[in-house]
Amino acid sequence: MYTEEGLLAEIQQLMDNDELYALYEDAYFKYKPYFDTTNYIVLNVYGFNDHGPIHVLLTTRRALELLGIIKKFGIETTAEKLGKPFEWSRFIVAFGALFHDVGNMIHRSPHYQFSVFLAEPIVEELVKAFAEDDSLLLKALTLNAIYTHDEAVPCTTIEGSLVTIADGCDMEAGRSRLVHKKDKVDIHAVSALAIERVEIKEGDEEQPILIEITMKHPAGIFQVDEILTKKVKSSLLSGRVKLRIQTGEEVLEKVV
Repeated sequence: MYTEEGLLAEIQQLMDNDELYALYEDAYFKYKPYFDTTNYIVLNVYGFNDHGPIHVLLTTRRALELLGIIKKFGIETTAEKLGKPFEWSRFIVAFGALFHDVGNMIHRSPHYQFSVFLAEPIVEELVKAFAEDDSLLLKALTLNAIYTHDEAVPCTTIEGSLVTIADGCDMEAGRSRLVHKKDKVDIHAVSALAIERVEIKEGDEEQPILIEITMKHPAGIFQVDEILTKKVKSSLLSGRVKLRIQTGEEVLEKVV
């Protein structure tokens, strides 16, 4: 369904910044062994679902989609509130999404802490290549976005909130964010196969973010409630996100 080539092309278009995209693409291929190893361990040691290259690229793409939407609706990012250019927010979102899950190669719990540990020296190099001033601040904000992507950790920045929500959107059939054993048939497994499509769209002034979810079985609601809803509620954008869930002819809308 998703390909590396296709997702990279979409990320490049959404970034709209050749310098930043070149830095991102180079980092992706340079550190792809991290994503491959993470995925290998998650699949073969933990017995869970995809946490590899496609997941991090898809999370990046969706986080950038969300960033574009909030910008259109005039919502300031944390970097902008601190007097920094909007390009900082693109950097934070992109690299926060890229490295958010690498800690899984050490242990599932608490993987978000291990992700920060592994990503710190990499982000150090990347920020110095991108920002001439206040590189330590940019590094801190990027590591923050990595750390807060788990719903157990309250978000403290807008950029981190976008990475968190984007991560939770990766729940189409077979791509569930729920930690479940692939060979076990239970509500987790049934729910993980129920969702056919997740699309991020523009909403309205009250709820600028609209997430449309199409599912073939009502069991998908379990997936939505246990992961996406919790992630949105842990973000700074709670109350400004509307979920539109369609199952056959039935449509349910709710504000999270």
